Parts: sequence; C-alpha cells; structure tokens
Amino acid sequence: MNLLKGHRAWILAVLVPILFAQVIPEPLRWIWLTLVALWALKCLGVIKIDFFTKSQSDDTQSSSNSGDTPGSSKPGDSQRAGSAHRGEIVALGSAPFKFNEANSLNYYITLRSGCGDDRTLWGVDLKRVAQQTPLAVGDSVALKYLGREAVVVDKPVRNDQGKVVDYRKVNSHRNTWSATVLPA
Repeated sequence: MNLLKGHRAWILAVLVPILFAQVIPEPLRWIWLTLVALWALKCLGVIKIDFFTKSQSDDTQSSSNSGDTPGSSKPGDSQRAGSAHRGEIVALGSAPFKFNEANSLNYYITLRSGCGDDRTLWGVDLKRVAQQTPLAVGDSVALKYLGREAVVVDKPVRNDQGKVVDYRKVNSHRNTWSATVLPA
C-alpha cells in the first residue's frame, strides 16, 4: 500500500512545520507532527481511529439509514448535499439492505478509501448511477450525494414469525447520486 498515494496535502502538512520551524511555536509544531504521525499509523492499519468521520457504528453505512429499512433516516443524518465519497470500488450489486436477509433487496457500492477503510453506500439510485457511468469493481470513483427526493414505497408488514403478510404505502425519500470515474 502506498501511504502517500493521493495525499499530497499530508506531505505538505509534514513539511510546513519543519520548513517554518522559526515561525511556528515548538509546542504547536509537536502537536501538528503528532497528528500527522497518528494519521500515518491509521493508514498503515496499525491503529484504528477516526479523525474526520462519524463513529464506528455509523462508519459502515455512511449513506444508509439508522433504522433497518431503507428510507428511515432523518434529513442530514449521514449526508449533506454535495458531499462526495472517494475510493476504489471493491463490491457492488443488489443485496438485502445492510446484508440482513429480513430486509428487501437494495443496491450497494462498497468503496475502499486510500487508507484501506471500506464504506458501504446503499440506495436504489446507485444502480442507475452504476449503469449510466458505467462502474465496475476496481474503478476509482467519486460518488457525489445530490440530495433526497420524496417517494411513496410499499413497506412490508410482518407477522410474529417475521413473514411478510401485507404491504402498506409509506411516505419516504430516495437518495440521489452522481458518479465520476477518477484517473488511476
């Protein structure tokens, strides 16, 4: 794994306190370099910390919802319009939502970041994006969250044994996406 691939800003982050040692106070310089060292250890997989992301429980489903059914999140829970997820596609396709067999089929794309962290994005619209762009495993992509649109969906009603006995109409939302294949 190339630690510095795609991270020119971090190279600069290391050089600034070294090159401008006379300008930056020594305690601030050490704090700065400690944070850079922690980031490097995280990218190497030596330690697990999240500098700029949500908690570990939210990390695996960044665009998915907090509940067990698609469309159950509140606005702004995990996405902001215009936010982008970058990485290499390691998996994509249809599967039960959050890989739970009790849920209905949904489309997903799993991205591996430059640091080696995997993030699974869920959404019906990802299928359209994957076909229009077209996307394949191994592609480096930027998936941009465009926002939400209101939809009416059929939600399964289950009995005590967990079997679907009926469907009811529910107002929900659908996340919309765009994708850009990045140069390798």
